[in-house]
Amino acid sequence: MTKSYMGLILAAQNTKEIRGLTKNRPIASIPFAGRYRIIDFALTNLTRSGISNVGLIVNHNYVRSIRDHIRGGQFWDLNRKDGGLFLMQPTIGNEAKREAMDTFAANLEYLLKSKEENVIIFPGNLVANIDMTKIINDHEKSGKDLTVVHKRVTDDFYLCTGGTTLTFKEDGSLNNLGILVEPKGAIDLSLNIKIIKKSVLIDLVMSGVQNGVLGDLNKFIENEIHKIDTNFYEFTGYANCINSTKTYVKISKDFLKKEVRDELLLNNGGISTKINDTPPAVFEVGSKVSNSLIANGCILRGEVKNSIIGRRVNIGKGAIVENSIILQSCTIEDGAEIRNVIIDKNVVISKYQKVFGSDDFPLVIEKKSIFDN
Repeated sequence: MTKSYMGLILAAQNTKEIRGLTKNRPIASIPFAGRYRIIDFALTNLTRSGISNVGLIVNHNYVRSIRDHIRGGQFWDLNRKDGGLFLMQPTIGNEAKREAMDTFAANLEYLLKSKEENVIIFPGNLVANIDMTKIINDHEKSGKDLTVVHKRVTDDFYLCTGGTTLTFKEDGSLNNLGILVEPKGAIDLSLNIKIIKKSVLIDLVMSGVQNGVLGDLNKFIENEIHKIDTNFYEFTGYANCINSTKTYVKISKDFLKKEVRDELLLNNGGISTKINDTPPAVFEVGSKVSNSLIANGCILRGEVKNSIIGRRVNIGKGAIVENSIILQSCTIEDGAEIRNVIIDKNVVISKYQKVFGSDDFPLVIEKKSIFDN
């Protein structure tokens, strides 16, 4: 059945609220949880359900970062002659200009040439472990042209603001769509996952192009939802999207909870990522680690609390890292103190430096920086 379905990952989210980590990469390829990238969740959720043809939409200035991670798609079994991974640019989004119409039309050609009859649209910034076969089965059973996946969320467990809220009538049909400004009480929120008949999607996009509408693809479909026979599917597991530094920190902290980590990494066969052959972490005598994730290749001589440490990070003797996220290949020298900080790749914090942020406003240090006396 999944042979009639293809995937379309939208990895061109707005990076304004997370700019410190997106200077040279999209949100989708930000390192996450020590050894993953955020896009790993989208790629795994699709391919694990049997999807073998996946299109990836990304802004033109972020192509190198995405390519460096996904390579030829071999880590998700997408390096194949029939189907595989297709990279599209520029995005069907806010940065697309009317003068890019030729490229935009070429993207449509990819849909037209694909033999599959249905498209699964998946956001590149969603952190969730979803059995897509259940949603596909529900979509097939409904017999409708569109399925919208949503989640019931509350004040203390919400996704990013700006998302689409849904209200339903007593018979389960859609009453209204809205925009999440500030979470208050329990609401139904779209996960931006949709299954849509390919011919319907092509007609919608062609109509949008002809009328000069080149906004966000998900929003465009939702604006036209009253014209489409639509099914709704409620997902009840963990799901959260990353669109700001605040949500990146929040979801990373969620990952330190065993029940969340087990659901995301152990259910449905786990999450696949690019393979890095690094040795196990080394915890030298005198090091202390509590409530933290330590990736392969690290050497720890100091103290780490409530933090996530990426691959090949060296933490010196007497150094303290607390409530922080350190991405790969960083060096924290002897005696340094790091609290409430996000440190990008290849950063050096020199001896006895003190670098502090706050819980509400963590400090972000861009990649390849050197903090010295």
